[in-house]
Amino acid sequence: MKAMYGVGLVAVLVLAVLAAPGWAQEKGKPVTVTGRVIDNVCLFPAGLKGESHRECASGCDKAGVRMALLDEKANVLYTLMADAPFKDPNAPLREYFERVVTMKGNLYMAPGGQRILAVQEVKAAQAANPCGAKNPCGAKK
Repeated sequence: MKAMYGVGLVAVLVLAVLAAPGWAQEKGKPVTVTGRVIDNVCLFPAGLKGESHRECASGCDKAGVRMALLDEKANVLYTLMADAPFKDPNAPLREYFERVVTMKGNLYMAPGGQRILAVQEVKAAQAANPCGAKNPCGAKK
């Protein structure tokens, strides 16, 4: 009887070792994404966003709400996290609440299709040239 338990235990351990790579999280994919830094708590239930909502977003930040990135063109929402343990995930975002930014970081795909971005760099997004490349502003036709 003890021998059967021993064989069973060895079989379970072998299966666990073989299945472990399936449990491991894949390495994040380096990406650059442009979108609006949003406050989920106010955006989704109340529709609050934009410059008029910046002060409220700061209050939510102080209450511990984690900000997100909304790519409005692609209609994709990214959950944001720090790029290392024990770091404040909102720290690099505070000056950009409710503004459009370009972020660099590592993208992780979570169960259910959730996109999680480990933020490494944040900067204000470059505005598109309203004059266009073919007719630079001020050029005579």
